[in-house]
Amino acid sequence: MNLHHRHTALTRTISALLLVALLLVGGCSSVRLVYGHLDWWMDRNINKYLDLDGTQEDLLSQRVDEFHRWHRQTQLPRYADYLETLAGNVDDPAATTPAKLIEIEKQVDTFWHSSVVMLSDLLLPLVIQMNDKQIDQLAENVREEREESLKKWEKSKHKREKQFRKEAKRWLGDLTSEQDAMIDHQLDTTRFDPKRRDAQREKWANAFISTLRSKPQGYEKQLREMLIDPQSLWSEEYRQMQEQLRAQARNLGAEILKSATPQQRAHLKTTLLEYASDFRILAAQEH
Repeated sequence: MNLHHRHTALTRTISALLLVALLLVGGCSSVRLVYGHLDWWMDRNINKYLDLDGTQEDLLSQRVDEFHRWHRQTQLPRYADYLETLAGNVDDPAATTPAKLIEIEKQVDTFWHSSVVMLSDLLLPLVIQMNDKQIDQLAENVREEREESLKKWEKSKHKREKQFRKEAKRWLGDLTSEQDAMIDHQLDTTRFDPKRRDAQREKWANAFISTLRSKPQGYEKQLREMLIDPQSLWSEEYRQMQEQLRAQARNLGAEILKSATPQQRAHLKTTLLEYASDFRILAAQEH
């Protein structure tokens, strides 16, 4: 799994759904707890970027509720189906190759894209209504968030190492010494430049806010495309860095899965099915 952020500041709140979809929470019971409060969390965090008036805030809450309801009813069953399919393939050696992990990445990207499109289409009309003062505040909020994010990244190497191992243990249980060594090697050899990431985020933010201010012909379509596909503004150098990081993470995942013990495979299968069950329970609940 690529642990490096690739989301823009304005669309970062959308990642809450992917965090749930990719199961980056403490455990199965946490999925239900976190997801049940997701609309509140999204509303609160979007408001950190957008300086909205009372009427706009009411509309934002309605749009977030609509998104949450849509995601619960239509997307969670898809996630559950897919996790059950993965669980059924745990004991198949062909399911742990880098090529198979590329297929999984593509499917996760598809899930992500569906949510980004839906939320962008719900929120963009609200963003377009903002006046010059609100746009100025958005630009300032995004700048401050970028600065804070860069500071945190440069200080959090040890925290990221702990998170990496925590995720591996969540899926496989206790790791072998061989697997620990694989992770150590990955962490020692991975090269990620947070300043390059920050520069790319700044480029996207400048393009988005400039288009929002000037409103050229076809600007709504341009803004939508930037929200849905921020990678279209990636430089070739940054794209290569991201592709390399994905390849390294994919190869590590394949190595660890190939070395998994029968007990670890059983743990992985059980965990996948438990998450799938949680998603089905959530999907059946009233919003």
